[in-house]
Parts: sequence; C-alpha cells; structure tokens
Amino acid sequence: MTEFSGIKKRIEERKAVQKDAGDEVADFDERQINQIVQRMKGKYESQGMQFNDVSGQLAELKDIISGNDKKQFEFGGAEQLSEKSSPFVRSMGRLYRYMRGPLDAVGKIVEKFPQMKTLNYYLYSANMNYSARQWVALISIVSVLVFVFSVFGLQLLFFLLREIGARRGLVLTPLLVTLSLILPFIIGLFLSLITIIVGLLIPKSNAIQRGEACASELSFALRHMAAELRSGLGLYKTIQTIAKADYGVLSDEFSKTISEIEEGIDTKDALKHFAARTQSRQLSNALRHIIRALKSGGNLSEIMSTIAQEVSFDLQIRIREYSERLNFFGVIFIFMGIVAPVFVGVLGAIANSGLPIPISLPLSPPIIFAYFLGVMPLFMGMLAYYLFISQPRG
Repeated sequence: MTEFSGIKKRIEERKAVQKDAGDEVADFDERQINQIVQRMKGKYESQGMQFNDVSGQLAELKDIISGNDKKQFEFGGAEQLSEKSSPFVRSMGRLYRYMRGPLDAVGKIVEKFPQMKTLNYYLYSANMNYSARQWVALISIVSVLVFVFSVFGLQLLFFLLREIGARRGLVLTPLLVTLSLILPFIIGLFLSLITIIVGLLIPKSNAIQRGEACASELSFALRHMAAELRSGLGLYKTIQTIAKADYGVLSDEFSKTISEIEEGIDTKDALKHFAARTQSRQLSNALRHIIRALKSGGNLSEIMSTIAQEVSFDLQIRIREYSERLNFFGVIFIFMGIVAPVFVGVLGAIANSGLPIPISLPLSPPIIFAYFLGVMPLFMGMLAYYLFISQPRG
C-alpha cells in the first residue's frame, strides 16, 4: 500500500510546485485519485498480492512479499498454474480454467481462514514459487476433487451395501436410507475441510523443514566463514564462497542473499531479510550477531567462531537430552514390544483352554487378534514417529 500512497503524495507535491510557479493547475479531484489508486490495488491483488497489515517478523519482509521486489518473489495469477514445471500442477491449472467460477467461490472461503495472514510469508520462507492466490487455487481444486470423489465413492459403497442387504432379505428403515444418502456429503465436507487446513499448513511445514536443513549445516558453514575472514577475504566474498560450497539448503539461502546484494540492497539489510525469512532459531541468531558486528565494527571472524561453538554446544546438549529420552522409551518399547505380547498370549491361552479359573478374562480370539494386529502396531508406530520428529536436526 506504500507505493499507492506515494503516488498520491507525488501528485499533491506536483500540484504545490505548479501553484508556487504561478502556472495554471487543473483541479485535481481527490475522489478520482482514490479511484485510480483503488484500481491499481485491485489489479495487483488480482495477480496474487496481499495488502494486509503485518508486524513483527512479517514486517521485516513486507517489501519483499508485497511485490516491491518481484525478482525475489514471483507473483502470478491462478491462470499461470498451467505454466508450472510440475505435471500435477499444470493439470490442476488446466482444470482451474474450466471450473473457475465454482473454484473461485471455494477460494473465497479458503481466504477467510486465519492462516491466510501468514501464507505469503511462509511461501517465501519455504522457497515455494507460488503466489498466495495460486496456492489458494490449488487448495480449492484439491478440496473440490476430494469432496467429489469421496461423495461418489461413499454413495457407491452404500448402494452396494443396500443391494447386498436387499438380496439377503434385510429391509432398511427410511431413516437409515436417508442417512446413507446424507452421510456421504457430510463426510465429503469434512474431508474437504481437512484438505484445506492441511494445504494451508504445508508452506509453514516446508519452511520449518528448510530451516532445520539450514541449521544442520550451520556450525560447519560458520567455521568455514571464520577461516575465510581470517585469511583476509571480505564478507561479500565469504558469503559467495558459502553460496558456492556444498552446504545444501544453506548455500541456496546464501545465494539469495548474494542476489539481493548484487541488486543494490545493503549487506546488512540482505542479512536482515535472511534472518527474518529463516525458520531456524540458531541461524537467525547467528545472522543478527553478524549484523550487529557490521554495525559496531567488531571482529567478524572471532564472532563467527564463537557462534559456531555455541551452535555446536547447543546441539550437543540436545543430543544428550535425546539420548536420555531414548533410554526411557527403550524401556517402554521392551515392555510393549516383548513383555506385553507374551503376557497377553499366555493369558489368552489360559482363558481359552477351558480350564477352571477363578477370574474371567475377556481375551477371546478376536480380542487377541485385535491387540496383535491393531493396538500394538499402532502404539509402536506412534512411538517411532515421536522419536523421529523429536530427534535433534541441527
């Protein structure tokens, strides 16, 4: 919105200059100026730009994600989905052209979700080359497809069940028939809602994963930078070296910073953008230390060596905590994976042996099968997933 207010300001300043010069000035209509501004705003909003007020971390990237620097963040309308490299996205883009009316209606519903306030930011942070409008269009298409396929699939399933029941002489009450017709639509709406929520959370999840990937290489990259600076290389050349080195996602992010600097952005501002867009706390803190050193004139090589030691120490602490957690969960795994199955098997054999026992045990063969094939694998899967997501990643 800043650029539109700037247009109005320039027009008014020009008016004032012309008046001071004694020239004849046309009577500018304030309402016409506002209409021009609103038309321009509508044009850019149709291309996917957002003009929501942001604060805090998002405010630091407002200029980047609002379209002032289109080279850093590519915007585009939903129609451009058919030009993406992914075959799936291209097919969704072609489908959008044929069903634009209903999909736009769904998109308006999606835009009311609170996650829309940060969608642009997380798309940029996750390095996903989609505008907010394109991502909303994708979510709308997938949610509609989920609804259609779930409704038709469940309708077909209930129809087959009704046919099987009719052949066996089972007569359904009107209530059950009505329920079998309505239930697929309710389940379809529920699945579509889940699809929308998951779709809006994907950019944030990808951004967090990208931050973790950066953090895993951070200590090595900082030591590399410290060594380069001690050898007399400047900060810009050092960042170029890291961008060209094999540090994975971290090198890609430094390449973005190099591109910003080459386009005329101050080094401190480019690093500030880097710190704002990354989802890694360690990387963000390291970049802010570097920015403070640039402002105060501190020794960058010593500061980076110190930060690298702090990052390594923090990683060691988290690895030790994770190892202690593994010891506890190891006991649970032994109990649930070895002791409990043997215990249930022995009790099940006793309960189904026909021997007179004083206590009745509800361990019929179906219950035992349900435990071994359902409860135990589910618990083990949940335990393994928790240990996977809680492991230190940098």
